[in-house]
Amino acid sequence: HQVTDYQEGERRDIHGNIVRLGNPPPQQQQQQQQQQQPSVAPHQSEDPTNTDPQVHQDKDAPQPSIALTPPQEPDSIPATTSQAVEKAAGKVFNSVPEAVKKRRKNVVLPDYYEQFPDVRPILLLSVPVGSAELAMIAQGAGTASAAITSSFTERIVWLARSAVNSVRTLLFLPKFAGCNELKAGTKDALHRGTNGIRKVAIIGVHGWYPRKVLRTVIGEPTGTSRKFCDEMDLALEEYLETHGKHLDPKDITLIPLEGEGKVLDRVENLHQLLVRNRQWRQAVHEADLVLVATHSQGTPTSILLVARWINEGLLRVKKDDPKMQRVGILAMAGISHGPFPFLKGNLFIRYFEAEAASELFEFMDSETALAKIYREGLKTVLSSGVRLICVASLEDQVVPLYSAVMTSIHHPSIIRAVYIDAANYQNDFLINLIAFSLRLRNAGVNDHGILVQLSEVIAGSLYAGDGHSTIYEEREVYLFSLRSLLEPPASLTPDISRKQPILHPFKAKQRLNPFYLPWGMRGIADEIIACGDQVLIKELERLKKLYNEWDPVTKGMKEIKFRLEPIRSKL
Repeated sequence: HQVTDYQEGERRDIHGNIVRLGNPPPQQQQQQQQQQQPSVAPHQSEDPTNTDPQVHQDKDAPQPSIALTPPQEPDSIPATTSQAVEKAAGKVFNSVPEAVKKRRKNVVLPDYYEQFPDVRPILLLSVPVGSAELAMIAQGAGTASAAITSSFTERIVWLARSAVNSVRTLLFLPKFAGCNELKAGTKDALHRGTNGIRKVAIIGVHGWYPRKVLRTVIGEPTGTSRKFCDEMDLALEEYLETHGKHLDPKDITLIPLEGEGKVLDRVENLHQLLVRNRQWRQAVHEADLVLVATHSQGTPTSILLVARWINEGLLRVKKDDPKMQRVGILAMAGISHGPFPFLKGNLFIRYFEAEAASELFEFMDSETALAKIYREGLKTVLSSGVRLICVASLEDQVVPLYSAVMTSIHHPSIIRAVYIDAANYQNDFLINLIAFSLRLRNAGVNDHGILVQLSEVIAGSLYAGDGHSTIYEEREVYLFSLRSLLEPPASLTPDISRKQPILHPFKAKQRLNPFYLPWGMRGIADEIIACGDQVLIKELERLKKLYNEWDPVTKGMKEIKFRLEPIRSKL
């Protein structure tokens, strides 16, 4: 007969009295007795004329913490008790939706559909490959209405054409123009959506595993290759279900590649692990869709693995191949430009983690031998039409933002985003500036080094943070990668997706020049105003408003606001 009050954090019995677990101290009992009224048992009368001594007790007498009542028949329960129960139960049921409502969700910014609105039609009537029935696919539940730009009459005409085209497809008749999904069959392989996906291979490559000494500080590693495969599999199932498609479990092969060590050693060991497994090798070669999910040190390992499979013909990515595969790599908190420079002098890293960890600092300089090998692998992968999705973690304590999003690599097949835990998300100037800079990079506009300058400010704590590990727990990260791979923007043509990447030289610095941030922000503002993009100009206006309202609390964030003060007018 006890219920929990979620709003006040108290436990009460059916009479509304506070329930305490255990016997409280005498002084606390006295305070409770002064605050609470004596409870009335259900079998006692509340009539003031009643002279029963059991009813009229002394107010100063100690009252029990928990009111116990004898069992009674349901018909004999007074109305006051029933009202108390109903009131308490109503409190609980009313508080639950509020608690759920207040719970904030983890986010991945910038939102893919907001950045590329042309990839999300309102309603699609399509016939998936291999299916003999119509599938009505509602893409855009909740947000599609914002993307509607045509009139009501135009939408009706569009839907009518879609229905006619679908019926004609079933009857093997010519179809009318106007249905985007059915026209996709005549487009290139990049814009087929879920059409043509019959077999899928999901490959998981875990990151660097710290030794036991450091695990006592940052915790046990949980980001195994098997976990990445399972999460991607669940995300794919959800994505296909949203688009009206279903694959049998036998058509999806999970390939968790596990093995520790240095990057090049891992590439060789994991490659042998795959090719020696006949089932895995055949699944990768015959798959229509190949998904690679990787984390941290696994990012350079996976890039070099995919480059090797392309060179050896295991992956079919040639433009003239009729069975060309679609390949996507999800790099979560990838260490492409090395870890934070200040970690190089960390005692744990330096004395206890030895070669595997020390090697990661070689990625900070693009002129090192390992970095050059990695960049050659990136050239092979990106020039073969592979989609690379780089997602950073906001409060990562190991990998900086600029490293996770490959800030020195320029290619239209790279999509960048940042994962933000709900506990750390604030719709303030800093978060919006980061999302805005990533959006510029995704659009092919230079961010003028803003992402590098902001990376150190949002760094997490090596001893208290968990931002480096929470990213691979979020389903939305995997869904973001699927949208990026299967729903590319119309501007990403097959020829553009196979261009050679632009690799700028990069060298991480221990100390950043404070004047670079305002200068870079000024460069962004001038470039946007010069090109006359009204969407980006409005975003600059919004950033200015957020800057004026921003009240930073940490020392680093206060420094950011101080350094941007001279260009407020430019914003």
